[in-house]
Amino acid sequence: MSDSTATQVSPHYTDDEDRRYISDRLIYFSDAVIAIAMTLLALELPVPHGETDAEVWHSFAHMLHNEYLNFVISFVVIGVFWMAHHQFFRKIHAVDPALRRLNLVWLLLIVLVPFATKVDSQDGDFVLGPVLYAVVITLVAGVMMVMAWHAIRGGLLRPGAPPHPMRELMVGAGAAAVGFLISIPVSFFSHAWGRVCWILILVARLAARRIIARKGR
Repeated sequence: MSDSTATQVSPHYTDDEDRRYISDRLIYFSDAVIAIAMTLLALELPVPHGETDAEVWHSFAHMLHNEYLNFVISFVVIGVFWMAHHQFFRKIHAVDPALRRLNLVWLLLIVLVPFATKVDSQDGDFVLGPVLYAVVITLVAGVMMVMAWHAIRGGLLRPGAPPHPMRELMVGAGAAAVGFLISIPVSFFSHAWGRVCWILILVARLAARRIIARKGR
């Protein structure tokens, strides 16, 4: 089926120009929101303080394994999800109202990541911080899975496009969701080991993407 034929029979838009307009607006808006969320992470970074050089360095070292590490983790987390979002919309031919609503919910959760990062950084020895963070990231991954499932079931993929890239995206998002869920009970015993779980999840996810990319060449 050609693109022009698909445009005529699709219930999601009136013509091909309308389809591109809706899709482009959604992608540009999403990229802007994601960029703002990543910027907010940096704006929340504290500045080392002290009366002497030694005190400033001590303050920096103290923040290095807490606020600064959390910043790096969250930046990479949002970056990984942005890449998945980018790959997702490369396969999308049409955007229906349900996908727009799901994307808006996904962006809401992305915007919550800086807040969850701040709570985790300032929560001290309380378990609320890592639990809240893990829940937010799990929901981000979960909504991404629902978006991919809806794209397959709703016939939103490009004409002739195989569904397996969406299924791979669902598997990757599901693995991330499970990993962050597992980190919740771990965080009750040790906040540090909870963060180790997050780092291992990110490393595994990035490694998996590289392996998939090499097999696709």
